[in-house]
Amino acid sequence: MTLGEAFTIRLNELLKERNISLHKFLKESCIARSTIVNIMKGNTKCPTLAIIYQVADGFGITPLEFLDNEVFKRDDLEYI
Repeated sequence: MTLGEAFTIRLNELLKERNISLHKFLKESCIARSTIVNIMKGNTKCPTLAIIYQVADGFGITPLEFLDNEVFKRDDLEYI
């Protein structure tokens, strides 16, 4: 699994927990839609730390809270 796939799983998990659409989240957090869509489609396999910070901030959590999830602890996680 790529880091981008893990990122997408975590993002979708948080959206579902908060009952918010991706569109609304991106609009409220001022994150470029194309950036997230490229990650979700697999065009970007490794999201930058800046994106992780922006997404975490959009959810009102720290980057460590965003990354503190089983999906990022998998043995088969590809960081490149």
